[in-house]
Amino acid sequence: MRLQLLFCCSLFTTLISAQSISGNLRSGAVGASLGYGNVDIYRGSKLVASVLTDRDGNFNVRLDTGLYRCVVSYDGYVSSTKTVHVKADESVDFAVAKETGTPKGAPHTKESKVIASYAASRPVYGRRELYSTTDLAESNASWPGTFNVRTTGAAEGVLSAGEVNDYAKWQQWTDLSADALSSLRKAWGIAPIGRYTVDLQTPQGLPLADAPVKLMRGGTVLYQARTDNTGKAELWATLDAADTLVPGSLRLEVEHGGHFIRVNDAQPFTKAVNHVVLDVACGPSDAVDVAFVVDATGSMQDEIDFLKAEMNDIIYRSKRIGDQLNFRFANVFYRDAGTNDEYTTRTMDFTRVLSTAVNFISEQRADGGGDTPEAVEIALDSAINGLSWSASARARILFLVLDAGPHLTPQVRQRMRELAAQAAAKGIRIVPVAASGTDKATEYLMRSVALATNGTYTFLTDHSGVGLHHIEPSTDKYAVESLNSLLVRILKSFTYMPDCRQQLPDLALNYPDSAVTVPLQPDSATTVREIGSAYTTVNWRYWPNPTTGLVHITADAAIPELYVTDLSGKVLQVRKNIPANNTVELDLGAYATGVYLLRCPVGEGWASGKLVLQRG
Repeated sequence: MRLQLLFCCSLFTTLISAQSISGNLRSGAVGASLGYGNVDIYRGSKLVASVLTDRDGNFNVRLDTGLYRCVVSYDGYVSSTKTVHVKADESVDFAVAKETGTPKGAPHTKESKVIASYAASRPVYGRRELYSTTDLAESNASWPGTFNVRTTGAAEGVLSAGEVNDYAKWQQWTDLSADALSSLRKAWGIAPIGRYTVDLQTPQGLPLADAPVKLMRGGTVLYQARTDNTGKAELWATLDAADTLVPGSLRLEVEHGGHFIRVNDAQPFTKAVNHVVLDVACGPSDAVDVAFVVDATGSMQDEIDFLKAEMNDIIYRSKRIGDQLNFRFANVFYRDAGTNDEYTTRTMDFTRVLSTAVNFISEQRADGGGDTPEAVEIALDSAINGLSWSASARARILFLVLDAGPHLTPQVRQRMRELAAQAAAKGIRIVPVAASGTDKATEYLMRSVALATNGTYTFLTDHSGVGLHHIEPSTDKYAVESLNSLLVRILKSFTYMPDCRQQLPDLALNYPDSAVTVPLQPDSATTVREIGSAYTTVNWRYWPNPTTGLVHITADAAIPELYVTDLSGKVLQVRKNIPANNTVELDLGAYATGVYLLRCPVGEGWASGKLVLQRG
């Protein structure tokens, strides 16, 4: 059985240039092609485009007519530059020579073994589930298959994963943290409480990214954050689970482009989103910083092997959102402090050369550990406060790959709250990737850190057959997909922005904007959950698409809940109990220009559609 969704929409196109530079990058005149090398295009001193070669070393960049400088870089090779006069479709190949001696692109490492204040008096807790759950997981009917044993050869697209975005299920998270997960909330002493959301736009409805926002009570700063690529910032009255919120109004202070605005009576998220308009020039930064912080103890070898195999493809696919995006990459590998481990942290600072970051990862191996807790807080401190994050950026993303939490001591509990607040103030969005062995205590902590930093929680699943057992997250449902596709989707959703002409870059989504057929997930071999009591298909239309604000929706079956979300999954509107054959109207006029999703739960799955909002 299938659920058929019919959408009424019109497609929009983006303006593209007619000319291009294309070519191939290889090692020497007759050597092998160099896949995932950096190709930077300059006009004068200005970087106007930055792409990666594909796995076969090929590249293509669309450009206007003019004179350009094309620079290619690859770790362990001498960079090469050519000047190209673009009149039509131009072709230029590069043959680069290997460096001699120490490669200039070789990563520098920093190692630290003694963090005395964190190493003393730490109890060892076992890797066990502290909270049992009977939550349902959504199977993915399109999953290509499973493996019976641990895979020995790493390859792209093998690891299976899921996501729980607690911003998308806000009420569910609130209930869980206050009830079923309350013991873990108390144990860690961290709980994002008192949510305030800011939506910052230009008068033309374009999102303003990377603007500092403060939540204030009198002269005291309660929380600081930066607006994300959708123009939204998430702030909290407190992260301390033991705090009692003091009644009274709070205010918001927003800065951007030399302008300042104050919202004296800030509204909590339970009442409203605080919409703020600043009359400043449009011009989003193209800088994107991506850091991988990875547990390198013995149990993590499978995950490290697959990270080596996946990272090239993840970044390559994400970067294809736009040639102008300027990605930088950093790595922090960590073990434990005060042990016989070879190191506590090993760090590679940011580089624009992807192959340098990947080669650094390839040199790492998992070893050491012994007890379950690791030096998570030391690694986060090294990443948040030690790496050279961009002063101005469209996005700063920290992927924290781990299978165990930090040591549960009063010092570490306080330090984790401090680090989450510091990351939020710098605009660093933390995305945990929970591997096999993660327990419920670590899950709760990581979901809290993700919320505190405007991130999202991801986790590996048993569907691939790789690694040891993976616990089910505390949630109602989740989609199973490849880790590769999941991280690409997150990177795209965290970096996607319209330009100043309100033109949106092409974005390949797995959500339809026209007719599509979506399979339902079977409860058993012979039955299928249906929407309502009698329907196996639903004809659903929404129009106009693109829209300037108002959207009309109709369906021939009753829809119990309809959600409007942004690409990161944050719920912006909910309309409940839509009768069959009734037309309802949604107003998106307050939101920034961008792509939004219409989502409806169906059985254990979701039916989703893509909606383009272009403000006048």
